[in-house]
Amino acid sequence: MSDKTIEQVPSAAENPDLYFHAAGLTNTGLIREHNEDAYKLPSDTDTNTLSVKGHLYVLADGMGGHQKGEVASAVTIQTVTSEYYTLVQPPKNTVAFETEITNALTDAIQKANLNVLDETEGGGTTVVAAVLFDNSLVTMNVGDSRAYLLRDNQLQLLSRDHSLVSRLVEMGKITEEEALTHPRRNVLYQALGQGTEVDIHINHQKLQRDDIIILCSDGLWGEVSESYLKQTLVTAANPQQAAEQLINLANDSGGPDNITVVIIFVLDKEPPVNNNDDTNPSIFTRPKPTTLPEGKYHTEKQ
Repeated sequence: MSDKTIEQVPSAAENPDLYFHAAGLTNTGLIREHNEDAYKLPSDTDTNTLSVKGHLYVLADGMGGHQKGEVASAVTIQTVTSEYYTLVQPPKNTVAFETEITNALTDAIQKANLNVLDETEGGGTTVVAAVLFDNSLVTMNVGDSRAYLLRDNQLQLLSRDHSLVSRLVEMGKITEEEALTHPRRNVLYQALGQGTEVDIHINHQKLQRDDIIILCSDGLWGEVSESYLKQTLVTAANPQQAAEQLINLANDSGGPDNITVVIIFVLDKEPPVNNNDDTNPSIFTRPKPTTLPEGKYHTEKQ
């Protein structure tokens, strides 16, 4: 049984016509015994903090075996979240705050790298993170977990794969099609926990109404083509439905790896109040259960 979280919270007051509706889902897949992926939505962050510091979404794909990978991804999620919201300062203006977001998130990922080194021996993890504030989007990644932006039916890759095959494609040694089946396609040259320094890829975008942002591990993008990814996103009624359908597609392709996805719809409609949640009535956290293969919310992968 898979656990899911749906989050629907308003964007910053500076741009009140944009609202962020998001869902996250992780699944063990059909081959692995353990799930070492992890993700976090800002569901347990109070709405005032979100309105002045931004909405942070983080996903990590652990490596190094069950316990090492699971610890590495969990440490990364916890560190990036806590460090970012501690470091980032409320904006004086939107332009300055984009720089503030970038600096705080960079420092948070660097801190997570050091914590993974300290708390695992030989373990590592990828990380991809996105901060949405007003009409600004800042994404960062280390490793091969990806961030996409779907806008006007065009899917754009915002992240950069720190993998051997990606480097070979950049050098013109192999094609993108050959990279999908290359025997060393899972070899990374950058990951958290593998050294004291990491090269963080950073991307900045301006958000528009009807944008869709996707964060995912290679268990998803490696099994589901971009055409199917786009088709699912444009036809799904909401992020929850899209996440479930994408997990099913990855498992239908064999599910050889853990599968994790976070999907954010940028809409002009304020989400309805969830009267069952007394602590934060604007956040939905109780989706109906599905019949997806067994998985776990928040931590796991192999």
